Amino acid sequence: MAGIFSVIPKILFATGKSDAFSIKQDALLQTISLTNIASLLPWDQNNSNNTDILQTASTHFICDISNRYRVGTYMSANARMCTQEINASSILGAESGESDYLLYNDIDDFNNLNINVSTSSGKLKYRLYNQVSYLTDNIITISGSSMAIDLNLSTSSGTSTNIKKFKSIVGYVGNRGKERNISSFYYYSTNIGQFTLNSRSW
Repeated sequence: MAGIFSVIPKILFATGKSDAFSIKQDALLQTISLTNIASLLPWDQNNSNNTDILQTASTHFICDISNRYRVGTYMSANARMCTQEINASSILGAESGESDYLLYNDIDDFNNLNINVSTSSGKLKYRLYNQVSYLTDNIITISGSSMAIDLNLSTSSGTSTNIKKFKSIVGYVGNRGKERNISSFYYYSTNIGQFTLNSRSW
C-alpha cells in the first residue's frame, strides 16, 4: 500500500507551465491519477483491517450472518463473506486519529479534499474538488444468475449503503482569474469485501 501513498504528494507539486492548453492537460492528468489512486483503495476504513463484506444501513443485500452469505457472493471457504457483523464507517472523510501517512487508506478519505495547484510564482491555475457520497442501492436488480446496476437511477443517500461514488471535478483558472469547471471524473465502488492472498512455502 505504500506505493499508493507515495504518489499522492506528486499531485501537490506546482506546475510552471504557462500555456493554457498544457495547464488543462496537466489538470486532467492529475485528476485521472487521483481517481486511479482512489480506485485502488479499500471501499471503507473497516476494510483496511478485515476482508468481510460490511454491514450498512441499507435494507438491500443484507448479509445473512448465520450462513456467512450475501446475494452476489460465491460460495467458497475462502470467499469474501459476512461473518463478523462489522459495520461500514458512518463517516465519509478522514477518521479522527489518523496520521498523515494513513490518511488516505480508504476511498472516502478523499471526501471534501480540495487541491489547489499554482505556478512557481504562486498564481493559482487549477483546483481539484473531490467528493464521496453513498448512493441508493435499490438500483441493483437480480434476474437468475445475473446482476445489473442502473446508475442512471441512482440518487444520493443520507445513510450508508453498498455503493460509494467518487467524483473529482477540475476547475481551471484562466488569465483573467475566472474559474470554470472543465471536466469531471467518476468512480463507483461497491461493498464486496477485500481479497486475501494465500501463501505457500517453497
